[in-house]
Amino acid sequence: MSVTTRIPTTGQRRSPRTDPSALMQNGSVVIALVTAVLVLVAIFFVPNFATISNVRAVLIAVSLTGIAAVGLSLITIVGRVFSLSIASTIALTTIVFAQTLQFGAIPALFVAIVFGTVIGLIQGFIVGRLQTDPIITTIAFSAILLGIGQIWTRGRTVVGEGDTSIFSTNILGLVPFQVVAFLVVTVLVFLWHRYSVAGRRITLIGLNENASKVTGLLTWPYVMLAFGVSGLATGLTGGLLAAQSGQGNLLLGGTFGFDVVVAAVVGGVGVKGGTGSPLGAAIGALFVGLLGNVLALMGLTYETQLVVKGVLVLLAVTLMGVSAYRTRGRK
Repeated sequence: MSVTTRIPTTGQRRSPRTDPSALMQNGSVVIALVTAVLVLVAIFFVPNFATISNVRAVLIAVSLTGIAAVGLSLITIVGRVFSLSIASTIALTTIVFAQTLQFGAIPALFVAIVFGTVIGLIQGFIVGRLQTDPIITTIAFSAILLGIGQIWTRGRTVVGEGDTSIFSTNILGLVPFQVVAFLVVTVLVFLWHRYSVAGRRITLIGLNENASKVTGLLTWPYVMLAFGVSGLATGLTGGLLAAQSGQGNLLLGGTFGFDVVVAAVVGGVGVKGGTGSPLGAAIGALFVGLLGNVLALMGLTYETQLVVKGVLVLLAVTLMGVSAYRTRGRK
């Protein structure tokens, strides 16, 4: 006769993917739910929100901000806070696009992407290899880029000589080209960050760079890689922005620097590094774009919109800090 003894358990652990409390701690999940609620409220209570022209304009604006935010998220995840040269890089990239448009729209966009990537890689090398402060470095680069742009154009608008109508087409007759580009970039960067060795190492470095170095991991190439991918996304954003009018100007993209940071932070990308994902930044861009559109349709001024966005950043950072504190308390 055998006796089976069961050891009492204190409770089974749920998978993080099925545990509701764990899901609610995921910044991208929370902001996705809030975005869905915002859309529903706007459809029923905000006049002119659901019109075709407004929805198209919002999607295009969100797409450009989102592409840059997806790239920026890698810089933040790798533990280098933010790049404050994004707005100036976009502005100078619009000029590069306009100047090379005479060779064709596709080659001009390619040159813009390469230009942004090179700028990102240079900053990444300085920040990663030379261990400079990322904020100071990117501010300095912002000044350098704007100065180059002023010398190059003498402050004038550069009108491109070429046809950019290819970027004004609707894919399948319905979805704007910029939206498709945003979706493709988001999916590719998200999958690369989540499943590739390099992507996982970027997260590891952001979580604990010293521990990464102890294991023998050379960290600076991954910092440089994160800046390079961000530069690529920024170059693409600048090229598509210039393609809307076929012109380049240092004033273009002036609001991108702040909006991209807001999108990343609100999307759950932790400013201390190691947490969040490019997908969260993309969802954050969608939320910020929709909120700005709703506030504008309600008649609120641009200054008021800035106040709201600033409050959102403070709220997101505060919630992340509280969450981190509670996590440390449970350990």
